[in-house]
Order: sequence, then C-alpha cells, then structure tokens
Amino acid sequence: MEYLTKSAVAATEFAPSSGLSAELFSAGEKSASTAVLLGAFSYGEPVSTSPENALAPSLAHRAQAGSRGVPDEGAAQARAFVILGEGAGDAAARETLLDRAMGLNRKKKSSEKLRRGRRPSEGLAFVARDASGGVVGTVRLWDVRLGEGGPALLLGPLAVEPGLKSGGIGSALMRHAVAEAMRLGHGAILLVGDAPYYGRFGFSADRTGTLAMPGPYERHRLLALELKDGALDGAKGTIKAAGRKIKALGFVA
Repeated sequence: MEYLTKSAVAATEFAPSSGLSAELFSAGEKSASTAVLLGAFSYGEPVSTSPENALAPSLAHRAQAGSRGVPDEGAAQARAFVILGEGAGDAAARETLLDRAMGLNRKKKSSEKLRRGRRPSEGLAFVARDASGGVVGTVRLWDVRLGEGGPALLLGPLAVEPGLKSGGIGSALMRHAVAEAMRLGHGAILLVGDAPYYGRFGFSADRTGTLAMPGPYERHRLLALELKDGALDGAKGTIKAAGRKIKALGFVA
C-alpha cells in the first residue's frame, strides 16, 4: 500500500507526441489498462498498487527510452516509478541526488537566490521513487513576486538520477507539478531552462522579456507558463523571493 499525493489530473492517455509514452505498472508488472495517471488522489486513504487497481492514480510509470534532452535524455532502460509528495525524511536523499545530477556548484545559480532560506510553495514539492523506495527524481516550486507585480511560482530544480534520464521521470514530474500548481489556483510558473525541453510543457520566453532574475542568467532561458489567462500581463522588473521563510533549525531547503 502507498499513501499518494492528490493530483488534479484524471486518467489520461498520452499521445506519442506528448513526450511521455507510458503505461501503468505495479511492481514491474503491466496492468490490464493503458490509462496513465499523473500523480495520485489520496485524501489520506491508502491506495493499493495491485494490478487490479489499474485505475487508481499514477502508481507507477514506465516510459519508452529515448533522447529528448535533459533531464530525460540518455540510454538507460525505463523502469517503474511513483510520484509522491516530498516528506521531511527525503531531504538528505534529495540533496544527494541534486549533487549527482547538477554538480556541487548548483547553489551558485541565480535561481538559488530566490530559494535560499525559503520553504517550497505549500503542497508543491515532489519526489519520484523507484520500486525499492529510493528517490530517483525531484522537483519543487517556490513562491515569488514578479517585480512590483503579482505572485507566481518558480520551478526548480528539476533533477533525475543521472543513470535514469531516459525513463520519462522528468516529464512525469513536470506534468504532475504543473497540474498541481493549476489545481491549487496559481496563475503562472517561471523557470530558467532550455526551451527545446520545457517547450513541450507549454513554457516559452514570449512573456518574460520585461522580467529579470536577481543575478547572472541567460535571458532566452527565462521561460514562463501562464496557468490563468493574463497572469503575466504587465509583469516587469526583477523577480523577488516571496516564499515562507525557514525558521526551524536543520531544515534543508
């Protein structure tokens, strides 16, 4: 039994062009259904991971291997995984994964200035676990303010275990994160990343020309996705941190 996080996404079949050609698996066994569910509806209730419960939410994904750019590029064989809300006990595994996937200089990036000393946005921190329970992927979203304007989210870092980058884990984390942000009523998501990869999730630099990061960055890599029409209208200035500040000692942001 797994306690899984709630998602706004219902059963969906992905078209081959969606970037995640996946099927529902339990303990590595193919279920009778080809429905794919991104994330889980838990409401505090246990959800069985048995094949008989094929229409229960996103218990496991196994994607076609392929080269589609980071963080899903590579040649590793696809494997089953589950997306869950991040727990307090995941901090050490998450940080170790980020060091392996992004290098020890990752905290020098301008995005880090918007995350340092802050907690992720409520309900928007996720991990992907493999069949053994190990953390093989992570993504978190952070509350920011658009210059002197309104609120938005900053997504990142998105990271996948280096040897598993072809398994669709990054794509599933992205789709789950966007769906949850929309369900929670957020208006827009920003990130700094490669347009060819993030473009397939709807992100582009079309609405970020009047915005700036608080430090060195490549302007063409500042991307955004509106979850509500007009959420970025009039947005300009330097993006500022707006998340909850860390107060408890020992919390790793």
